[in-house]
Amino acid sequence: MVNLKKWAVYMCLMGLTIISILGVSTAKVKAAIEPGHEIKFNVKSELFTESNILEVFQAVKRDDVKIYFYDTPDQSFLQNDYIHRLRVYKGSNKMDITYKKRFLNTPLSEAIAETASHGFTGSESNYKFELDIKGNHRTFTISRKESLKTSSNVSYDEVDTSAAKKLIVDNSPKKILNWDSDAWYKNTLSQAVVYGPANATTYKGSFFGQNADIEVWQYKGDIMVELSTKVDHEAQAAVIEKQWYEQLLLAGYLSEDQRGKTAFVMDK
Repeated sequence: MVNLKKWAVYMCLMGLTIISILGVSTAKVKAAIEPGHEIKFNVKSELFTESNILEVFQAVKRDDVKIYFYDTPDQSFLQNDYIHRLRVYKGSNKMDITYKKRFLNTPLSEAIAETASHGFTGSESNYKFELDIKGNHRTFTISRKESLKTSSNVSYDEVDTSAAKKLIVDNSPKKILNWDSDAWYKNTLSQAVVYGPANATTYKGSFFGQNADIEVWQYKGDIMVELSTKVDHEAQAAVIEKQWYEQLLLAGYLSEDQRGKTAFVMDK
């Protein structure tokens, strides 16, 4: 849970740096791996029913989704910064598995250097490199999404855990599979259990002139509403983060709970 007063001080300090980010040309070498930026805020779930989401964010509803995470009972994958997420869509035969490697509490330069040491160049079109921005956290992530079709064992109505785990290992990208070792990865996955499902509804809208995604997650009686957007450049991300924070705070929309969606499910 984020202390909003501390966060306000942080945002003020960050605002002082935006001018230098925007106005000063640096001579630093352009990184081969250049992450995009995803800015995220949780808004107060008690304020944002569907009608309010449609009105405040000029949004349209997209999908109803069930989301599952797979990890061992002691969360060995998460402890080693792996996330495996399955999304299954209502009224559709589509589903997707997201493989994510994150660098929690790691400076961006170190995270990118380690990523390069594992054979990534930044030119991989089927991987996404991103700086995940939420609260005081800046987390570099590598992810890859595999789009698949549902089956009798894995569908919106029912997901068999064994069948889902087989899909995860069968479709695992080699660079993720071999990050530590093939044997460790497969052995850990064999011990995995399911966390979820969370039920989510997704919307597309806008906030202060910027395209926005809104997701409403429900799990074990709790609700989380996340507002987010993606941009390519650091300076633009800093401006949007500051503006959104100030406007959400001023309107009384900002939630004190700024957990990520993974923690929302896996911490229960």
